[in-house]
Amino acid sequence: MKKTEYIIELAKGNMSLDGYDYIVSLVKYYLNKYSWPKTILDENTNTDKYWNDDEVLSFTQQLLVFILEKGKLKNYRKIPENYIEYYFKTIIVSYVANKIKEHQNKLGLSFDDTKRVSLEILNDLYFSRKVNSDTFWNKENVFTNPVNDNETINDIVSTLPKIPITEKTKHYKPRVKTALNDVFSLINRPIKQSVIFNQVFRLFDQSSFAVNDDEQLTNEIREDIVSQAIEQIVSKIEQIDIPIYLDYFFSDTKKSLSFIAEKYNLPKSTAHYKTNQFTKIISESLIPDNEQEGVRFLENLHKTLDELK
Repeated sequence: MKKTEYIIELAKGNMSLDGYDYIVSLVKYYLNKYSWPKTILDENTNTDKYWNDDEVLSFTQQLLVFILEKGKLKNYRKIPENYIEYYFKTIIVSYVANKIKEHQNKLGLSFDDTKRVSLEILNDLYFSRKVNSDTFWNKENVFTNPVNDNETINDIVSTLPKIPITEKTKHYKPRVKTALNDVFSLINRPIKQSVIFNQVFRLFDQSSFAVNDDEQLTNEIREDIVSQAIEQIVSKIEQIDIPIYLDYFFSDTKKSLSFIAEKYNLPKSTAHYKTNQFTKIISESLIPDNEQEGVRFLENLHKTLDELK
């Protein structure tokens, strides 16, 4: 199944040109199908509701960077191979939902804006060096003893005074500049770029605003919603077909439709119909808010079907 292979390529960070083309076409399909607003791309983009090719490519790049930087596909090995395409869809939908939430609640400085403004200042005032594909920054053109992870400096940076950002704050760049200077003055070592973004964002006191950190928005698992979705799925399927679903969707090894048809003495067209219907039922029952919820949903669904077979 080529689509699944492309998503696995992305998870491994080694995507082919065909795989990239597939992701772009998939994103374009969803953008048009769900009429997602362009605010998920950039609040300053034009207001025309139709996405042009450049905007689709730009959003796709934004999405891919998010998926890779946040490790959103790190759990792909836990997902049955015949289910990975659906799981990937939940990641896209979750990302867009949180971008929309972020825009709606965006009265303060978002994490994405922190990264953008930090990069502007870093490029103007600091020195950078690539080390094994990672970018490091420093006040001086010296890169010995670099900081590679947040845990190394979390406690140290937490001693710095918070920088308030309120509804009266009109210009964010001077505050980001202050935060960067505070971090580098205290640490006095080269720091990995992603660590800089995280530590600078931590220094802002935005308690007067709604929470706008996408990680805080996306980690909750709605246990009651997951349970209700599984109950709904079970009510719509025939018990006699459960072994087929377990074999095709939840087996440790990928099973082809030909294998399923032969094992259960079915015409291949019938096996195709049954698996397609099951996928449709699942899609209609739940689109997980995030990948953690997606994994929990699959684990609980697998367990429930196993008990009912």
